[in-house]
Amino acid sequence: LFGGDPNKVTLFGESAGAASVSMHLLSPKSAPYFQRAIVESGSATVPWALESRQVAIARSVALYEDMRCGNMSKDPQNWDLEKWAPVMEFVDFPWVPVIDGDFLIEQPTTSLKNGNFKVTQLLAGSNREEAIYFIVYQLGDIFPPSDFFVKKDFVKNREDWLRSISNLLPRQMLKAPLALASIIHEYEPTELPIKPSDWLNALDKMLGDLQFTCNVNEIALANSMNGGDTYYYYFTHRATQQTWPEWMGVLHGYEINFIFGEPLNTERFKYTKEEQELSYRFMRYWANFARTGNPNKNPDGTYTADVWPMYTQASMQYINLTVESDYSAGASRIGVGPRRKQCSFWKKLLPNLMAAVGLSYHQTLHHLSAAGYQELISLMIRPWTAFATHCSSFDG
Repeated sequence: LFGGDPNKVTLFGESAGAASVSMHLLSPKSAPYFQRAIVESGSATVPWALESRQVAIARSVALYEDMRCGNMSKDPQNWDLEKWAPVMEFVDFPWVPVIDGDFLIEQPTTSLKNGNFKVTQLLAGSNREEAIYFIVYQLGDIFPPSDFFVKKDFVKNREDWLRSISNLLPRQMLKAPLALASIIHEYEPTELPIKPSDWLNALDKMLGDLQFTCNVNEIALANSMNGGDTYYYYFTHRATQQTWPEWMGVLHGYEINFIFGEPLNTERFKYTKEEQELSYRFMRYWANFARTGNPNKNPDGTYTADVWPMYTQASMQYINLTVESDYSAGASRIGVGPRRKQCSFWKKLLPNLMAAVGLSYHQTLHHLSAAGYQELISLMIRPWTAFATHCSSFDG
């Protein structure tokens, strides 16, 4: 259809799209139809990516009953729209995949643990401030809306921080004293003096690790441990053309602008020369990966100047994607992790602590809808979901 090579298909997605791509990695039905995958800021193991079969059925039955499907007039003129108003809750809330025994046969974490997935060439990564974009929306119930986007100090102290946590974490997790105390201990700022920005950064990292970064790390590590060539990036550059306040940092999804060359459109945007060069780097890495499975290998057989190391269990090396002046100022080109200690907390320590008191970590995370995550998940369902590309699409 597109003139590409059907034997060189790369699935590429960001956020909800990345979760979708990684579900194709887990599904035995998808495996024959693509060769490589790119997952940005999302995976099938994020808490918002799946819904249990039981919950999906219960919601379907509730929708059926609320809409009175059996007694509905065929003439829309006779419908009582006021009675339908509560039903809109089901439309506003995104319907997510379920483990149906056909496309998805088991929990994603189980598939990764047991090696039941397509081991392939994988490019994965996340951004430095993954959660802040969602936090400012989620905290609208406890802070004045006028505080958002105007000042960065709306989380002023420990009391504000704890109130924020109670509005961000799954309700079932809040009911587990040991789990909650462990999370607070892991993320509470300790270096004095503690500034309002420290409290906010702790919130961002807590939610960002839980909802994004640690899940990307999980699938990258599983792929590497099973023999798949894996490359990990961490995007840390705050774009000059970013429209959100500067204190919000490097937001979820904003690597996309660089991947698709927005900084090169000088007629519409005023990115710096360094940012244009960074965009070229992004496009070169992504195109090289789509062609060969190696982001370093150029079309002419040469290799990129900045070599992107392979991510392995032994090294956990990633490339820090930012502008040259940041490197000159001391930023590392190659890092380890990212967020290795915190991800060990979420993926190893906390599940074991909860199991010790008879709680299921997995089931607790999937009480997200009860914890008021409808808006959070809605924001993640973006137009740039998973899409397929092929090597001949990247010619340059």
